[in-house]
Amino acid sequence: MPIKHSVLSLQFASAPTPCQDRNSQPVDADEALRRLKVGDAWAVLAVSGEDVHELTNWLMRLRHPLGGQTSRVIAFLPDCASPGAMAALNAGADALLPIDSPPQLIRAQLARLRERLAPQTGDRVQLEPLLELDGQTRTLRIQDHCLSLPSQQFLLLWALGARPGDILSPQELRLAMDIPARAHADTVHTAVARLRRHLRPHDLHQRVQTVHGAGYRWATEKSMQ
Repeated sequence: MPIKHSVLSLQFASAPTPCQDRNSQPVDADEALRRLKVGDAWAVLAVSGEDVHELTNWLMRLRHPLGGQTSRVIAFLPDCASPGAMAALNAGADALLPIDSPPQLIRAQLARLRERLAPQTGDRVQLEPLLELDGQTRTLRIQDHCLSLPSQQFLLLWALGARPGDILSPQELRLAMDIPARAHADTVHTAVARLRRHLRPHDLHQRVQTVHGAGYRWATEKSMQ
């Protein structure tokens, strides 16, 4: 499935040359922060020179508050073994690449980072002893009954059910459902409402919990007691 989510490129003043990727959208530092934090983009290619002061300051702004934790940053440096490279990693860069990296390497690194954010569905996720998601048929097995779910609602439930009890931000869920970056901001909330409607006849709708200001989670049967 093609990656539909925006990838941004950011070149700091110390950078001697841009990276070789031509599919990302050039933006300035403030615009990159805004778009990453609201979920209008999921990754940035940040190019710096040996002086990584601007890069590390920008990374710390991204990682605080917690809304920036799910964004992915590839830092491009002249020397990935320099002290500046270590400073970039410590500040929150997810990966380092040389500035002259070919486009194929950049896209491969982006694909690996995206898999960490939105793992692909496998065969099954066991929610409870008699409650199971089947990735092959995209159904929710409830005891002896199979509930078919539309693709978007299935991916949403898969993402929540694979990490029961964990709060997933709207940005994480957009990636899990492969929602295009330009889709309406309420797309995740709408998908949650539709999923709850599918689950209501089976008295499972309350298991999809809203955590105000943070996101959503799948509540285990034990936590509901």
